[in-house]
Amino acid sequence: MTITLRVRRSDPARGERPAWRSYRVELRPKMSVLDALFAILEEQDATLAFRYSCRAGMCGSCAMVIDGREGLACQARFEGARRSVVHVEPLRSLPVLRDLVVDMGPFFARYRAIDPFFVGEEPSLGQPPGDPAVVDPDAGVRPLVSRQIDCIACGACLSACPTVAMNDAFLGPAALNRAFALTNDARDRAHRLRREAIYGEGGVHACHSVGNCARVCPAGVDPLLSIRMLRAHAPE
Repeated sequence: MTITLRVRRSDPARGERPAWRSYRVELRPKMSVLDALFAILEEQDATLAFRYSCRAGMCGSCAMVIDGREGLACQARFEGARRSVVHVEPLRSLPVLRDLVVDMGPFFARYRAIDPFFVGEEPSLGQPPGDPAVVDPDAGVRPLVSRQIDCIACGACLSACPTVAMNDAFLGPAALNRAFALTNDARDRAHRLRREAIYGEGGVHACHSVGNCARVCPAGVDPLLSIRMLRAHAPE
């Protein structure tokens, strides 16, 4: 049995406009879209460009749009598929470098805008650090935060977000989800630094609450819930 992959290809550096190209691939048991792309690369067209790393749904490198929906190519399998043609294209709202490879720079620029790193207590000069801080596993928001920190920064939520497509200033679901996790960590000391970004022009109030981000997240994170929680605690 074979399946047809229609891949949206382009090479902006060479002035090539996006165009769909079709490839027939022989299906194998448990074959994923990523496996099919490798089959094309190795057997039909060595110029096809795409990203991958772990091939286990953990790194997020192979995020792309598959039949109109964002997902990881290594997780998308053909078993049980009723369609004989599958369309594959690069993530949306990010510059295309070549074929299925996008520039993740704008995604991480949004991420950096909320100071995404944990800022803890610094020991006094010359003093050894104290015991590690402990977060009570029974703390009220702990179960929710534990779920939301599973983000793998694949960019699928940003691609699926219509607000990002319309508003360049919007920080996007992944960045605001990270801001939520840090804001609810009692050990973090940078809450005030993040307020302007979280509640500013491109922050949580710019979100239209469509919910595409939660629907496409391959890690089961719900960025919209994080955004709603941040809104509920907005300063007056």
